[in-house]
Amino acid sequence: MPAICVVLSLCVKHWRNNVSEHRIDIRWEKQGEFSHEGFERRHSIQFLPQLSLTAGGAGNDFGADPEQMLAAAMASCHMQTFLALAAKKRLQVLSYDDSAVAEMEQRDDGKFWVARIRLNPKVVFSGDKQPDEAAVIAMHDKAHQHCFIANSTTSDVQVNPLF
Repeated sequence: MPAICVVLSLCVKHWRNNVSEHRIDIRWEKQGEFSHEGFERRHSIQFLPQLSLTAGGAGNDFGADPEQMLAAAMASCHMQTFLALAAKKRLQVLSYDDSAVAEMEQRDDGKFWVARIRLNPKVVFSGDKQPDEAAVIAMHDKAHQHCFIANSTTSDVQVNPLF
């Protein structure tokens, strides 16, 4: 098991040969016309064993698009890493809210990519031990350094804690 998993107690999946697999099933079926001018983007994603969601794309409002799911993965990973760090410091976290934003741009070569992901976490602590702003910022910096989703992308990830 990688050292960060031991330090942060984050990893709950089974490790084998220093690798942890995370599987999903995706399903799309033709509905209506399928052409270069357009096609139905709705599809389902099954997070094994029991969670399923409807996903979309190209601005359709019926489900999460891949850009939103990338922002959600980034925000969730950062949050869980931050919470693990707070727990290790014996801080009491009452709530954690984030309104993450993924910004897609077109590169000079014409390809689109998620250029930036902005995380805007607001953490409320309870109890006698209250970290100051500098300590919270340092914890977010460390959480970002150890977030495996952030370490897996070339997107610029900006963490802007709200106080």
